[in-house]
Amino acid sequence: MDKILLILSTTRKSDKCVKEAVDIASKENAKLIILFVVDNEVPQKIFDSLTEEGWIGGKTTENLYNAVLDEYSVQGKEKILEIEEAAKSKGVDYKSIIKRGTFLDVALSVAEEEQVSLILVTRRKRSRLSRYFFGSAVAELKEKVTCETKIIDE
Repeated sequence: MDKILLILSTTRKSDKCVKEAVDIASKENAKLIILFVVDNEVPQKIFDSLTEEGWIGGKTTENLYNAVLDEYSVQGKEKILEIEEAAKSKGVDYKSIIKRGTFLDVALSVAEEEQVSLILVTRRKRSRLSRYFFGSAVAELKEKVTCETKIIDE
């Protein structure tokens, strides 16, 4: 196993998933690719709803949207530093990436660019009904990649 991709985002950053990724990378002597996706869909959905209801609009919405994405980036950097320390303590080689975009597009792009052999990702706890109506980016990711994908449920 050459490379393992650990995918995190603003809504997917389980310590259980992180520990498992670091442990597997250590055991398999694999490089750990740590990806934090600053998912721009999350705040966009919120702001679209608030704008539709007339609560916010115009320049305020754009400024607030950008501020939220900046905050997500800061959270991502902090989480990555934590994981880098855990990887170092186990002698694991790693590469860290923070990218903005949609969760699925960024995850697929990095998985292909890095040519990983295993992906670890957290699946948020949601009802089956919610997954049925709104879909699951994690399930779609698993369908579209050619490598093994390990899903860690929260």
